[in-house]
Amino acid sequence: MERPLLLILAALMTGIGAATYTGLLLPNWLSLPAALLLTFGLVAKRKPYLVIGMALLALLWGGRTTIPYISPKLPSDHISRKIAPNPVTVVGILCNRPQAKGRTTRLFIDTESVNGVPSTGRILITTTEGFVPVMTGDRVSLVTRLREARNLGIPGEYDFRRLLAFQGIFVTGHLSDPAGMILLKQRVKYPCQRWIDEIAVRLCRYIDRSTNSAESGVLKALLVGERGSVGPELEELYARAGVNHILSISGFHVGILGFVIYQLLTFIAGRSERLLHYNIRWLLLLATLPFITFYLLLSGAAPATVRSALMIAACFLALLLERETDALNTLALAAFAILVISSGALFDVSFQLSFLALWGILVVSPLLLSCYRGERNGLGYRLVQFGAVSAAAISATLLPVAYNFHRVSVLGMLSNFVVVPLLGYGAVVAGFSALLFSAFAPLVANPLIVLAALLVSWSNLAMRWIDLIPQIPRFTPSIYAVVGSIMFLLVLTVSASGKRRLILSLLIVILSCSMAFSEKMRDRGRLKLLFFSVGHGDSTFISFPDGSNMLIDGGGALRENGFDVGERLIAPALWSLGIDRIDRMVLTHPHPDHVKGLLFIADNFKVGEFWETGYQYDYPSYRRLKDLLRSRQVATRIINNRIPPFIAGGVVIEPLAPPESTGLGFANDLEANEESMVFRVSIGRFSALFTGDAGFASEVQLLAKARTLQSTVLKVAHHGSRYSSSTPFLKAVAPQLAIISVGYQNNFHLPADDTVVDLEKVGARIHRTDRKGSLELSVDPATGRMETKEYPPSSIDTE
Repeated sequence: MERPLLLILAALMTGIGAATYTGLLLPNWLSLPAALLLTFGLVAKRKPYLVIGMALLALLWGGRTTIPYISPKLPSDHISRKIAPNPVTVVGILCNRPQAKGRTTRLFIDTESVNGVPSTGRILITTTEGFVPVMTGDRVSLVTRLREARNLGIPGEYDFRRLLAFQGIFVTGHLSDPAGMILLKQRVKYPCQRWIDEIAVRLCRYIDRSTNSAESGVLKALLVGERGSVGPELEELYARAGVNHILSISGFHVGILGFVIYQLLTFIAGRSERLLHYNIRWLLLLATLPFITFYLLLSGAAPATVRSALMIAACFLALLLERETDALNTLALAAFAILVISSGALFDVSFQLSFLALWGILVVSPLLLSCYRGERNGLGYRLVQFGAVSAAAISATLLPVAYNFHRVSVLGMLSNFVVVPLLGYGAVVAGFSALLFSAFAPLVANPLIVLAALLVSWSNLAMRWIDLIPQIPRFTPSIYAVVGSIMFLLVLTVSASGKRRLILSLLIVILSCSMAFSEKMRDRGRLKLLFFSVGHGDSTFISFPDGSNMLIDGGGALRENGFDVGERLIAPALWSLGIDRIDRMVLTHPHPDHVKGLLFIADNFKVGEFWETGYQYDYPSYRRLKDLLRSRQVATRIINNRIPPFIAGGVVIEPLAPPESTGLGFANDLEANEESMVFRVSIGRFSALFTGDAGFASEVQLLAKARTLQSTVLKVAHHGSRYSSSTPFLKAVAPQLAIISVGYQNNFHLPADDTVVDLEKVGARIHRTDRKGSLELSVDPATGRMETKEYPPSSIDTE
């Protein structure tokens, strides 16, 4: 067994994954046969038994490490026990450096008391109105409403709940005004981390003083880990060029810095004839560790940076033992160490992609270089090597990147030829040297930081030129394709036979494609409705039998909070469904909780046509949407009760409201609700009624003019408000299923109790998105039979 660590690592990952996704934990008694296998392997010197015993222990250990996070036993005074509808006063100590990005700041606080009662546990506080002037170790007081850390329950959603759980956080809070946080006392706790963070702050100020804003943001990201300083436009530019990874401190930065320092120390040691008589390689490598450790702490010890430090430590240990290191075993050892320390790293996308990239480099690049027939020395070969490494990393991460971020850039190889020398060997090395000299030799530091800023400006300029090259459209591969790409890497790793590799690779491709195709064909010819859980807002996606689609509203926050529902929820949901075009974008009315999410969709998806009522409003988000659609030459279709029923997508669309527009809409929000677009979608025995935020006045008109309102499914108006869903209206509709899209623990106390009771009286089964998440309905057009699938909002059982 050439690489036993790979099997042990796979067992550990399997244990963590199985426990997290299924709750499966192997019984403790299995540790006995594992111990027997280990003992026999050691005594009899039988390596296979030893490895199998260790793998079985890793499998058991992996599952057990998740228990404190996925099923924690929290004390009675834990802050999760203090969650209540009303705001509370929280006193606690900041345990990490504040994480600022744009106008949003995240604060991690160890609680000491809630409303004066002693409390324990960690809480995440988010502010949306600027920077909060506090630091690690400060005791603060704030008033906030405690919320359970939970997901909304929508396809493609990032598992924020799990991310927090693996950090020991089960409660969140929001602070709209940073002035509401009171600093009680400085430097109460965490003195070492506070010292490092204060250094980081001083260095950030030094970078700001010495460089322009465009370059300072990138330099702070490269040198101090403050990626929030990079503007969204610049970050998007690097993402389109396929090299946004350069802006996050990772193995790339640590590896280059360690390599340069080691080479510099080797050069200095080489000047001494006496030292040349000794093997001081291990001593020089040891001398690089303080620099690497400082860089690690300065950057906030991100998982990718920790991984790199462990990789270097593993190589150092091997050198001390005077043993050659197998690169894949070293990679497996670093992964194993990280997962033993922090099992949650397995679900960190940066961890996954970094290890896939390194795996690809170690396995694929030798195959690519074997095709090279030229001289294996000189600058030409070095460029070929660099190209092979870039191609290997890109090919290994291509599908996983597309799956997670819904975009890929084949320009990454070209971009790497620019950013690696300019930012990697240039700005990182020059900037880090400047930071070291800034405290005691500013005359040396200043030219270095100016040089680093110049290199950043050149890199930014180069990325703008590269951005002019046409890109691959956004796409999301199936999970089967992603798994297939990883299995392909595994085949290249464990199989040395070219013929066997080819056969296994073909089998992987055939299996992946057949599974993806069968899943896609399963819903062909059916009507699918997906009622998204987007918080306190509305959004529904419909896939018609002919393959076309419709998006009704896009959700959105009533007030600015820095959270773009379209970018963070709707778009990932659509991409995860394989949707890159919206054939019909429908806006029932232009209130923020219906229109805001459509802005990102209109800017990043192809849109066939836009449906609206024809009423004109002065809402800023509505005006921006109209301008955006106009700039992209999207046709507008007016829908009102004067339009007769028509066929679209293989179903009947029956417009029911509002009346034909007279030109201007009402300025009053309640009156604007009465101008909501109301229409009925029907096919065969199935029908669904969409009502926007229509109220009693609109319902009276519908009852008077509509030929029939009876519908299988009712999208309940205005989040279940008491000013909608009158008893006569509900009796006329007589829905079997009623969907209420509403925010969890919303401030409006919706849905109203009376509305829920009235729906139950007419026999409707109620689905609330705040409690049950998104709901998918798959309808057989021939029979009208519905199949349902829920996307429940996950939370942690803290009993």
